[in-house]
Amino acid sequence: MNVQMRLTDGNKVFRRNTDPALLSRLAVKAEPSIAILSCSDCRVIPEKVFNLSIGDAFVVRIAGNSASDPAVMGSLEYAVRTLHIRTILVLGHTDCGAVKAALEDEAHEGLGGVARDIDQARKLLSGCEANNVDAIAEANVKLQMGQIANGGRVIRDAMASGKLAIVGGMYDLSTGFVRLL
Repeated sequence: MNVQMRLTDGNKVFRRNTDPALLSRLAVKAEPSIAILSCSDCRVIPEKVFNLSIGDAFVVRIAGNSASDPAVMGSLEYAVRTLHIRTILVLGHTDCGAVKAALEDEAHEGLGGVARDIDQARKLLSGCEANNVDAIAEANVKLQMGQIANGGRVIRDAMASGKLAIVGGMYDLSTGFVRLL
């Protein structure tokens, strides 16, 4: 089956299995309860990992769950300002390909700011952990939480007034378990 047919057939199944009233309600107004910054790895689908329905989460996905890209920060600021999000979750995962690629010198060029973030996270670790992909991925989640907290004015103001929390999580690819940090 070609890709276009797979997408078309998948959309038919989605439409058949989704309540039309829900789609009509969401077409008028989206009211997600959480924003999730997640890695773009195809094995980590936040909506499935947390058993969320369409409209439940505002999800931003980028390799290495990096917040350093202005478009990512702009998206999160939009979620807080316009959608009144009260929680941002930064979701990393085990066996992260972006972390592995950043550890290889030749991969840095294509990863840009993501590689810089991962290098910075790696410097927070010592000894064997500085070469452990999962330890680096977790340190990167914590680093991104800090970058978001110190990012734009909307997020800083919401945090200062107690209207926003930023939390981190690590998804284990082999078990499906999310450990909140």
